[in-house]
Amino acid sequence: MKRNISVLFILSLVLMLLLSACGGGGGQQSKKSDTVVIGVYGGDWEKYIKPSVEAFEKDTGLKVKVVSGTDSEWYTKLKASNGKNAPYDLLILQPDTIQRAQSADLLEPIDQEKVPNLSDLYRSVQKRFTFDGKQYAAGFSMGQLGIAYRKDLVPQEPKRWTDLWNSSYQGHVAISSPAYSAGLQFLSGLINAQGGLESNQRDMNKAFNSLADLKKNVVAFPDNPGSIQTLLERGDAWVVPFWDGRAFSLQHSGLDLGFAYPEEGAVAAVASWALMKGSPNEENAYKLLNHLISPDVQKDFSDKTYYGMTNKKVKYSDDLKGKVKVGEAYYSNLKWVDYETAAKELGDWTNRWNQVLGGK
Repeated sequence: MKRNISVLFILSLVLMLLLSACGGGGGQQSKKSDTVVIGVYGGDWEKYIKPSVEAFEKDTGLKVKVVSGTDSEWYTKLKASNGKNAPYDLLILQPDTIQRAQSADLLEPIDQEKVPNLSDLYRSVQKRFTFDGKQYAAGFSMGQLGIAYRKDLVPQEPKRWTDLWNSSYQGHVAISSPAYSAGLQFLSGLINAQGGLESNQRDMNKAFNSLADLKKNVVAFPDNPGSIQTLLERGDAWVVPFWDGRAFSLQHSGLDLGFAYPEEGAVAAVASWALMKGSPNEENAYKLLNHLISPDVQKDFSDKTYYGMTNKKVKYSDDLKGKVKVGEAYYSNLKWVDYETAAKELGDWTNRWNQVLGGK
């Protein structure tokens, strides 16, 4: 009897060891992943980040699968995965998507010990992605919405958001609908310039009354960067709310363009990296995240896009020095869209905008 028990015990022990070696019993597979999947915006964005991704592959031996797309399509797929075996490991996202994804429990809080470069990112930016003491994104490209203007055409260079109402600009101002990100950020900047808040209905009414007064100055309602660029190049529009990096890039191409960071406050338009909950290749994603927010990678991206960045150790090119406004003192005073309110009210704001301005 005792011998039978001993034999059964030994057989059970051997079986447990075999299961463990094969990854059975709920344990992780012994084979380590050599892949990481990231989502980036298509076109120039993908082209400009590619060299840094390739350098990472060469240094680590890991394979990076790059998926181009947009926040909306990524979010839809993440919702479907429900935080389990996510289709991406790392995504570049806008602040509103980060907020929605975090609320839906689709993002993994960043383990700072695995991302040493996280400590070099500006605090005023990182606090925007901090919930219950945990950081859910790492800032990257620090776009800012201000005023782009044709230096050779404007009778007076703008300095404030309220300068768009200047009668000397009549028929030469272009503004976007809140349905487009630049338009929503401009609306937020206007409300801020008037001392208001998006969550206050009286402040919103005041802003829309001001937009009604602006109508006589408006020549077009662009809804993408290409349309804005065409309006500026043709001289149809002299003054347009636009992003600093886009404006500086057009400057570099030879257009006689100026850019003003409004005195009342530019509006943040930040692209940030976020880790997905249920990431199949989490360890590799952490390595890639630390690489992408390093000062060298951020400088390379800045050199190509003309945007400021979030790592305080970035040394900017001569082309950007004295142009782009960066640093904790400046970033801490930026206006950020109240995306929580915007998520609920955007449809109504867009309808009101169309009624007031007659745009489409």
